[in-house]
Amino acid sequence: AHQGSEVGMSNLSALVGAVLFAWLPEDEHPHQPGPKYRPVLVIDADPEGKRVCLAYGTSQRVDQNGKGEITFRKDEINGLTKDTKFCLGKTKWVPVAPEYLSKTKTAGGLTVLGMTPRNRTDDLVDRLEEVADL
Repeated sequence: AHQGSEVGMSNLSALVGAVLFAWLPEDEHPHQPGPKYRPVLVIDADPEGKRVCLAYGTSQRVDQNGKGEITFRKDEINGLTKDTKFCLGKTKWVPVAPEYLSKTKTAGGLTVLGMTPRNRTDDLVDRLEEVADL
């Protein structure tokens, strides 16, 4: 029961750096919502196209960060229930639509768990640069 903030289409770019939950598509079916509602990190936004670029999040092996991986501790981002590693090289562009972003796939808004803490912003930018050349 998190008090999520609702975000309108107009300020999609304000979502960059936010952690939310999404039905992230799998590689086999990039254009349909995936089977698992998982934490994702918004790393880019396209307000014109009403879509966001989401990096895959996992609670597995959070202490091993490879290239382009960043771990946020659950005490850094309020809505996280466990430490979560985001793989910035593993991203999908998804439409800002309930079937991708709403737990029930019907509600209009999306739930933002929290934003990248200010003291980690440089870290995030560095990790993004590591995968920019891939």
